[in-house]
Amino acid sequence: MSEPFTPAQMEKMLQVAAGRLGTTPEALKTAFQKDGLKGISASLPPQQAEKMGAITKNGQAEKLLDDPAVQRLLIQLLGQ
Repeated sequence: MSEPFTPAQMEKMLQVAAGRLGTTPEALKTAFQKDGLKGISASLPPQQAEKMGAITKNGQAEKLLDDPAVQRLLIQLLGQ
């Protein structure tokens, strides 16, 4: 069973993702809470939305994020 991310780790991931997507952590969080990954991709420029659509197709992103090894890697990458 995987351990959930701490609030500090989630905040750091939001900051990193928002920076890479050209948005704010608050806007990213709001979009995700409203419509999940589809909400995030709807607010992206067309080229980035297309890339995100390829990643999120068939629930692959959710499965990937549920993987304990991926979670450990993300934690290491974020310096937590």
